[in-house]
Amino acid sequence: MVLIIHLHDKHSTETFVVILSCKSLLKYSILKYTGFVPCLGVSIIGGFMTQQNFTPEITDDFVKMHKEYLVPAIYAQWANRVAEIAEIDLGHHVLDVACGTGSLARAARIETGFQGKVTGLDSSEKMLESAAQQSRGIEWQHGDAESMPFKKNQFDRVICQFSLMFITNRVHAIKEMLRVCKTDGRVVLSTWAQLEHSRAYGILIDLVRQYAGAHAAFKLAAPWALCKPGVMDALLLTTGVNEYECHERRGVAHFPSMKSFVETHLRLVGEFDKLDEDAYQGLLSAAAVELAPFMVADGKVAAQLDAHVFVVSGI
Repeated sequence: MVLIIHLHDKHSTETFVVILSCKSLLKYSILKYTGFVPCLGVSIIGGFMTQQNFTPEITDDFVKMHKEYLVPAIYAQWANRVAEIAEIDLGHHVLDVACGTGSLARAARIETGFQGKVTGLDSSEKMLESAAQQSRGIEWQHGDAESMPFKKNQFDRVICQFSLMFITNRVHAIKEMLRVCKTDGRVVLSTWAQLEHSRAYGILIDLVRQYAGAHAAFKLAAPWALCKPGVMDALLLTTGVNEYECHERRGVAHFPSMKSFVETHLRLVGEFDKLDEDAYQGLLSAAAVELAPFMVADGKVAAQLDAHVFVVSGI
């Protein structure tokens, strides 16, 4: 027996069609019991999964902001933690999907040693150029996460760090990760935890909505597109995954100043140059007050930023 369930999140544009086999019905019952289904609005239908999301334009400015601010502030600390959870061993062949400037691929390379091999895949040539400038001994491959240029069962570990939410068709991307991973391998996906756990970012998004508009705030909130309880569960079930682990980890984003915290995120979503001077100064003044609890020594900003790391094994 198969149950097809349409899940639509009333507070975003995410829609899932989850096909549950008998084996998965228990998990669906658990999701319903924990409150996931009631908050999404469920109806029984047939059809295909449709999604809308925000994918940032990869400009030279975006790559610069990513390399100079996001990697040291956020991604570098998580790369080591995700690599550790992936249990990468010497000699492993590892694929980093949507690798960006390569922080996770570099962490994986340390674990594989010279006997192993690490490949970084990204759809942006600008990102790959930046990654290649910072690393040796890693193969950088231009390609689409939804249609990977790799053979079936090619990699011991397939890892993806905080990129799945920006991929247009996430189901296709996860299915591709499962396809290219060996049957005794692991697919590891990291996503941000609920925005409520990252109060500084929630405040920043509200301020951007006030001074730059709803669309700018929507783009800034895009990294948390998969954060709501049950959303990743539904997504994994849609791809045919019935068993997986979820590791919760706490993190902190560190920025050198309040101004850099605000400006970096506005630039990343392409909104900085759209703000007039009065609106920008108003935003900075409001941020100085609202984000004061997150100021630490020497004017730096420390913003809690928690994550979930999903591990699929026994593929």
